[in-house]
Amino acid sequence: MDVPRPAVPSDHLAGWRETDATVDEAFSTPVVTVYTHTVVFEETEAREHIRAQTGCDHPWQFFFVSRIRLEPSRDPGPMLTKLVRRKAAAGFTDRLADRGIEQVAERSRRDRSIGDTSGLLVTYGGLVRRSIQDSDGTDPSAVADESTDAASHAHDPSPALLSVPITAVLGVWAAAGDYHVAGGGAPAGPPDSGPSDVVDAVAEAIDPTAARETLLDLIDACGRVG
Repeated sequence: MDVPRPAVPSDHLAGWRETDATVDEAFSTPVVTVYTHTVVFEETEAREHIRAQTGCDHPWQFFFVSRIRLEPSRDPGPMLTKLVRRKAAAGFTDRLADRGIEQVAERSRRDRSIGDTSGLLVTYGGLVRRSIQDSDGTDPSAVADESTDAASHAHDPSPALLSVPITAVLGVWAAAGDYHVAGGGAPAGPPDSGPSDVVDAVAEAIDPTAARETLLDLIDACGRVG
């Protein structure tokens, strides 16, 4: 099915890069089949700063937006909205798990305006844990990405465990005859543990409060351009 690209607030995405765009059949019921067109972005400026300082490359902050189209076409209604919200939340927790975020738990759920319409906002907490060698004394340029990082440090008998708390936010709303979903994740605070240089670099490069506000602003901006 042809699903138009979701409206993306390009003027809010300086310092982010698009990493993926897909059209999928999300799920099907006896009444309706649901298709999505999803675009994914990752933040680059803080990521590059941390990589340059430590050699540790990781997608610390991500964001996505999806347009949902139904076949056959149906106007949004209470029962259909409840179904879409439930499926969107389940799909989002799967997306977080695919990114290595563990212990995902819902923290809050509330109705609120998203852009120019009413919607649902759900907040989650989670944890990223990753084994990594302390890069003190290591040339950061020698590590280009996660796979290189893992391979180059495979000989290390006792890598440090980097543990980063994560906050994730999901928004769901209906506009212009389609449902829309947007959300993302970012560190909720400095790492709980890990190599000292990585802990310091993440704490220096990423302000958790500002990162969460950025996610909320991006979700709201998607609602306005849609």
